[in-house]
Amino acid sequence: MKRRNIQVLCLQETRWKGAKAREIGEGVKLFYNGEDTKRNGVAVAVADSLKDSVSAVNRVSSRIISVRIDTKEGNWTIISVYAPQAGCPIYEKDEFYLRLDETIRSVPEGDYLTIAGDLNGHVGSERRGLERVHGGKGVGLRNDEGERVLALAIAHDLAVCSTFFAKRKSQKVTYSSGGKETEIDHVLVRRSSLKTVKDIKVLPGEDLAPQHRPLLADIAIDLPKKSRTRTERRIRWWKLHQSEREHLKEKILEAGLPNPEGPIQQTWSNAVEVILRCAKETLGETRCGFRGDKEVWFWNDEVQRVVRQKKSAYKRWRKTRAPEDLAAYRTSKRLAKAAVAKAKNTEMDALYEKLDGREGEKFVFRLAKARHRATWDIGVVKSVRNSEGAILRKPGEVRRRWEEYFDGLLNEEFARQNSSQLEATAGPINLWTENEVRRAMGKMKVGKATGPDGVPIEAWKALGEYGVKWLTRFLNTVTAEGRIPDAWRKSTIVPTFKQKGDAMECSNYRGLRELVPISQKQFGFMPERSTTDAIFIARQVMEKYREKRRPCYIAFLDLEKAFDRLPRQVLWRALRKRKVPEHLISLVKDMYDGSTTTIRTPHGQTGAIDVTVGVHQGSALSPFLFLLTMDVITEELMDGLLKTILYADDIALIAESKDELQDKLQNWQRVLAESGLRLNVKKTKFLSSEEGTESIVDGRGEAVEKVQDFRYLGSDLAADGSVDQAVKSRINAAWMKWRESTGILCDRRCSRTLKGKVYRAVVRPTMLYGSECWPVSKFHEGQLHSAEMRMLRWACGWTRLDRVRNEDVRTAMQTAPIQLKMREQRLRWFGHVLRRPQSHPIREAMEFEAQGKRTRGAPKKRWRDVIKKDLAETKVTAEDAVDRMKWRRLTRTADPATARD
Repeated sequence: MKRRNIQVLCLQETRWKGAKAREIGEGVKLFYNGEDTKRNGVAVAVADSLKDSVSAVNRVSSRIISVRIDTKEGNWTIISVYAPQAGCPIYEKDEFYLRLDETIRSVPEGDYLTIAGDLNGHVGSERRGLERVHGGKGVGLRNDEGERVLALAIAHDLAVCSTFFAKRKSQKVTYSSGGKETEIDHVLVRRSSLKTVKDIKVLPGEDLAPQHRPLLADIAIDLPKKSRTRTERRIRWWKLHQSEREHLKEKILEAGLPNPEGPIQQTWSNAVEVILRCAKETLGETRCGFRGDKEVWFWNDEVQRVVRQKKSAYKRWRKTRAPEDLAAYRTSKRLAKAAVAKAKNTEMDALYEKLDGREGEKFVFRLAKARHRATWDIGVVKSVRNSEGAILRKPGEVRRRWEEYFDGLLNEEFARQNSSQLEATAGPINLWTENEVRRAMGKMKVGKATGPDGVPIEAWKALGEYGVKWLTRFLNTVTAEGRIPDAWRKSTIVPTFKQKGDAMECSNYRGLRELVPISQKQFGFMPERSTTDAIFIARQVMEKYREKRRPCYIAFLDLEKAFDRLPRQVLWRALRKRKVPEHLISLVKDMYDGSTTTIRTPHGQTGAIDVTVGVHQGSALSPFLFLLTMDVITEELMDGLLKTILYADDIALIAESKDELQDKLQNWQRVLAESGLRLNVKKTKFLSSEEGTESIVDGRGEAVEKVQDFRYLGSDLAADGSVDQAVKSRINAAWMKWRESTGILCDRRCSRTLKGKVYRAVVRPTMLYGSECWPVSKFHEGQLHSAEMRMLRWACGWTRLDRVRNEDVRTAMQTAPIQLKMREQRLRWFGHVLRRPQSHPIREAMEFEAQGKRTRGAPKKRWRDVIKKDLAETKVTAEDAVDRMKWRRLTRTADPATARD
């Protein structure tokens, strides 16, 4: 592609399994689609200059794939096709053209359209009655498959490009076999765009395949230029190991940080300047320049030499057709293949030696993520839609659109009622202690993005006790003066695509900024509370109602942009109502006053915009502020510990009748609206254990949808209280994680020890998420076991035909049976619940009993029945749970280890 300056290459009969995207060298990205039988297969390869302009990929079948590219003149849709051969059944041909017809009709009228590929049809040279789609300069006679091609062209007003250009026969023939030469590969474009095709011809000298010859079309569409991403110099903080930590500390102590009790702005800027200067001298910086893709890493001089010899031998044989030249070509082809394999293996040896070393475990996860990112269809979307739906492509317009979107999002409030002012709480200013600062620093993770000042937590941790003492004194100075450094007010928003919806819509991106007791019913972002608590309560309540045949209704409320649209005045009032000292409220206000942000786009950063509404996403303080505000807003609505479940802005309301649930929902909607928060009725759903229940309505008369199952905090809840859908959902989620990690799990050169670590750390936790709350049966365990064994066998490169026992597979991957790990997880959670006080929500949920009597007949399996069986199998009692360490030791199921471990 590079040598011929080809921007888009359509490939057929790839015979690859799966459907992915991958980088294949020289910056080229390949989008492919195949089937498990290794038949057919189509792909589209896009040059480095265009891969960031791909806005959509549609994998229709193993014979049809389309890629949409955003160009300066509009969108360009390329469809790569591989039609059934002449000997294929009629129904297969009919299905292909039916799906191709649907694909073409789905392309917007304004798009440039190019259909290219092996259509296996001879269109011939006769054009009578076909003058609009056929130029009369084809080769040979038309056959039945050619009639199908022309019928497709007539139906969609497409031109068969090669028939409009007069070329010699060698530049027309695309297929040669058994002495027969035919034209079966075609390029079709809209008839109105035929003038954009400047030339089309076969390249007879290119040795892509023994029988097929590449067809090259020169189409005049103004393509976007390759943007050369300018990388900024960055300090190599990742090199801050133990020896460098001591060296950096010595340098900073030698340079000396400023007096922490001096003027706040100058003190902080001077401290940052000293730390960054010393870090640059100690750790160094990355190179500054334009980032480009490297050459294929094994493409050395020897490989290039033998590949050139192979190409020369092929051209010589094509010219002479002599037996001795054919033998020479086959020999050179074999030598070239061996040279490429040898060079690749030599380079890979160093990589896998590193993976098996001490740093291998950490490196293998980075490698898996990098390989997974390379399979994404859409990496960077440089064009966006404006508020009216028109596509913006110019860099300045794109930046202004992002600025306009976030300016509206971060500075507009929903309508709300004005509340009376509360009396401020006066009190002494408590100084921060070194233990508080030390504990906060210990909770901060390393390797995270830095703020605008560029100083990460690693730098402060490297200073040890000196850093703790300096920060403590500086924070006390900030608290006393009630003003923070201006650098802390700035942030950068990185729009992150939600991986659903139109990639050009700004609303489909999430903005992430680099930057008092709460009710027992609030489980979000609180210590010793988690999503499992909320899921467990919901499942236990549903199970207890089902046991007594009592109706159960649960509504799941969705708040619209809750973090971004929370009014600041409501936040200040909530802090005062919780008796937070006024000097701390003033300090929080100062953090938010004058705060600005910029948006990082593919075309550079926008100008700074003010942020006057909401709490900052990405800030350590924001979750607490949001939860405290929600706690104050909703305190009058709390009607029972097992009637309302809160996880940040995810709200679940539980009721025993439809009318009760509707009243509760309307009350919540009213109270939230009074505080400037809006309920998103379209995303609000409810479950009902009673069949035939009508929809409920909100306060504005809009219907709330009833569903049979709902994904609550990542776990599927079914209306009938069963876990069938939850098990299927977790298996599907585990397969998604498995596919994301196939760069490691399916790499034959990677050791099974490392594969086992990846499986145990990434895939298995995904499959078992929420399983501690499931009343599973043997059938569910069988489903999980079957999925796990298939994953492990594929990772080992074995199938059932290899007749390797399950125990041997598990030993090779160092993985215990998933049934036993699920039992361990259940018992661990049971012990956790028993150690909670009687008033704790999860303890109350476990001991809760609905009114009524159990009906006659075989009861549904309950969670407590599964726990009873687990206790009997492990020979432990509930009394053992009091001692946490003893309980974990008695209930643990260890993964098998090899002799090396």
